[in-house]
Amino acid sequence: MEHKLNDLIEKIYTTISKTIKRTSAYLHEPEINQNDIKMVQKILKSGYVSSIGSSIAEFENKLCEYTGTKYAVAMTNGTSSLHVALLASGIQVHDEVLVPAMTFVASANAISYCNAVPHFIDSDLNSLGIDNEKLLIYLERNTIIKNNECFNKNTGRRIFGVIPVHIYGFVGDIETLKKIADQFKITIIEDAAEALGSFKDHRHSGTFGICGCISFNGNKIITTGGGGALITNNEKLAKRARHLSTTAKKPHKFNYFHDEIGFNYRMPAINAALGLSQIQKIDKLLKAKKTLRENYRVNFKEIRGVSFFEGPSDCDANFWLNSIILNEEFVEYQDIIIEKLINMGFECRPIWKLMNKLSPYQNNPSMNLNNAQNLEKSFISIPSSSFLCKNNGNFKFK
Repeated sequence: MEHKLNDLIEKIYTTISKTIKRTSAYLHEPEINQNDIKMVQKILKSGYVSSIGSSIAEFENKLCEYTGTKYAVAMTNGTSSLHVALLASGIQVHDEVLVPAMTFVASANAISYCNAVPHFIDSDLNSLGIDNEKLLIYLERNTIIKNNECFNKNTGRRIFGVIPVHIYGFVGDIETLKKIADQFKITIIEDAAEALGSFKDHRHSGTFGICGCISFNGNKIITTGGGGALITNNEKLAKRARHLSTTAKKPHKFNYFHDEIGFNYRMPAINAALGLSQIQKIDKLLKAKKTLRENYRVNFKEIRGVSFFEGPSDCDANFWLNSIILNEEFVEYQDIIIEKLINMGFECRPIWKLMNKLSPYQNNPSMNLNNAQNLEKSFISIPSSSFLCKNNGNFKFK
């Protein structure tokens, strides 16, 4: 087995190297050019570097234009955006929110910030999103509708909402999820942190529910260094989100009136300036990502022991992270494979540990998670920066 394992690792390494024409690469880096630097320098020289400055509103307007939404509220990160989205949508203390167990911890943490309860659901093997078929059966067996609201029969708590997570930029069967949510009186809030530039049926991710949340972390499609945004077509929700994220301060020329407990979550102007420059090249970045994905897809066809994850064919995805899936005989060696690939020069990673396995969430309500468990042990994400389809030479890890 050791020989077969080493042979597989060598083939994975060679295939990545052949595809990106490098012998080392990080998992996902931002593409920063001189225009980005000039835009940030311009804001630095203006002195408006914090939460006051024209670049914030300009960036929000560009987001609306690109995503086809009426309102965008730029914040400090995707987590704060999701936190505010839940509050502005009407979540209450002790409510339950359905969320995939296979997600980044921020999805569950944002629910907990509201003193609510993450309720873990299973994933779809094809899209990495929610398994709608299992969810429907689960809700039919475990919930009851009272006064036009959904309640968990087992805990007695209200199920306020569901958070579909568009993992790696793939949008699953959101229309079916909408029908389920309507049937069970549940609010949809989309975690589109990784899905800027992903479309389904010509609609941008984050526009199917009451609102969506995007991340602009340094490893995303475009970056603001650190940042996120809530997008929505609901004017009332947008106004409340903006109010809550600006310390709940009422407008006044000089006095400080705060009418409730708010949060200092607004995106600084210096970050928004970088976002303004970055979003101008998003089409070019997405084109490069699709080229890289196609090259990986073709090259990994030749490798036995793994398969390239293609995702749903009916989604125009941004292909944020490319991934391979280990065949059953190699899943127990996932950590060994990843560690060796890193030591050889290619930063790789597994998908996240399932939320129900983490200490804060081990006792949370959960459905059967067979699909998520299988994905967790077999997935390996590989270098996916947009510029890796170009031959830019090699470099060393910092």
